[in-house]
Amino acid sequence: MKLLATILKGASLAVLLTGSSCSQKIDPCMQTARLNPTAKGVQTFRSNSGGNVPLAGSPYGYEMWTQGGNNNTLLWFGSNQGGGAAFRTEWNNPNDYLGRLGYYMNQGKPYTDYKNLYADYNYTRSANGTGGGYSYIGIYGWTKNPLIEWYIVEDWYGDGILSSPGILGIYKGDFKTTDGVEYKIYRNERPAGSGNILDDGKGFPQYFSVRQRVNNSPDKPMCGSIAIDEHFKAWEKFEDMKLGNDLYEVKFLIEASGGSGWFEASYLRLTQENQPRNVNK
Repeated sequence: MKLLATILKGASLAVLLTGSSCSQKIDPCMQTARLNPTAKGVQTFRSNSGGNVPLAGSPYGYEMWTQGGNNNTLLWFGSNQGGGAAFRTEWNNPNDYLGRLGYYMNQGKPYTDYKNLYADYNYTRSANGTGGGYSYIGIYGWTKNPLIEWYIVEDWYGDGILSSPGILGIYKGDFKTTDGVEYKIYRNERPAGSGNILDDGKGFPQYFSVRQRVNNSPDKPMCGSIAIDEHFKAWEKFEDMKLGNDLYEVKFLIEASGGSGWFEASYLRLTQENQPRNVNK
């Protein structure tokens, strides 16, 4: 799997993070209306971003990167629609494609220096088999010092993520979030020369939380909330899964290793909240 080779480019374009003093007030599963792609504030991107790019009028930034393929796009619905982070992305036969939108930190601070991080989402997507041999939908980011790539995988375009040897690495254990969602935890080791400019010849680990679903059919909208800090804390219970001292980013990611497909959110919002929600269902 090829990884983003321009992770630090644009590092001076830090996006101002904004917090929320209250917990979620909008049920993302009720936000099903399709957004207007021609409304004021909508922006469409058709080429590699070269790193994080701030989105004016919002606390977010986006990154888009592709190796191969053509007619790949990322459309942001603007700060006034769908929670302010909603986007649509499309790809056509890439070797690897990444489109992501959310918080960009890169301030030399660990995740514990930020408020409780949440992502609330509602989306539809193309059918299984349209994302290549592996694919990811969920929350994604990096830490530095040390360099670690991490994924909270909510969904994917078929079963490739589970059937391709070496993609997830070593199974470490299970955990359940406070809202009752079950995940399996994996740790993988990327060798030197994996395509990241921070690699410096040493390679780096990857951490995964993979949501356990009966199936991942796209027949109906996918919706819910992700308590991001709960994953960080679950990983760090393992001695070899500590995070770095510099949280680089926390973004909602679509990654595809081939095929022709799409993703469209009707609602997506990332927040930093003063207190954990501690919802029990």
